Amino acid sequence: MNKIPGRRRWLFGAGGLSVLSILGYGGFLRAGRYLESAQQAPLKSDLIVCLGGDWGERSQRAAELYRMGYARHLLLTGALGLPQRPGRALPASRLQLLLDQGVPPGAILLDQASASSREEAGNTLTLMREKGWYSALVVSDPPHMRRLALLWGREFAGSGRLFRLVAASMPDWHPDTWWKGAWSGEFVRQEYLKLAYALLGGR
Repeated sequence: MNKIPGRRRWLFGAGGLSVLSILGYGGFLRAGRYLESAQQAPLKSDLIVCLGGDWGERSQRAAELYRMGYARHLLLTGALGLPQRPGRALPASRLQLLLDQGVPPGAILLDQASASSREEAGNTLTLMREKGWYSALVVSDPPHMRRLALLWGREFAGSGRLFRLVAASMPDWHPDTWWKGAWSGEFVRQEYLKLAYALLGGR
C-alpha cells in the first residue's frame, strides 16, 4: 500500500510543522547554503536545459551559456510565459527572451509537457537518448539545486548520461541571511518541504 499521500498531507497540511524546525540553530543558519550547494561550474555539453518556473533569470543565464559556447542546443521546459515585474522590461515569452539574447531559433527545443522537476528530468533524458546526446547543463535558481540533484540523479542513474546543475542569478537571494526576506524565507521553507517529500519518493 502506498503511504506517500498520507505523508504528503502531514508535510503540507494543517500541522504545518516546518522541516527547518528540526535542523537546530546551526542548520537554520546554513539552510540556504545547503540548498544551493549542489550547483556546479558549467562544462562544455551537448545541451543546455532551462527549467520552467522562470521569472527571466533562468532564461538569461541559459542564453549566456549558449553565447559562451557551452552547448549548441538549448531546451526550454515548462510554460513559455514570463511573469511581469514592475520596472523590468522583459518580453512576455521566455522563447522571445532567448531570441532577443542572440540564441538562434534553430538551436531552441521546447518541452511544454513537463509539469514537475521529475518530469523535466525524464523528458530531457528521453530527448538525449533520441538525439544521441550524453551531457546537459541544467539551469535553475540557486535554492532549487539540492532538490534537483536528488530528482535528476534518480532519473539519470544508470543511463550513461550526465548532467551538471548551473545556478542562475536570483534577485534578493542571500544564502546566509535568507530568513530576512519574506520572499526568500518562503522559498526556502517550500524547498525544504518539497525536498522532504522528494526523499519520501515524491516528485
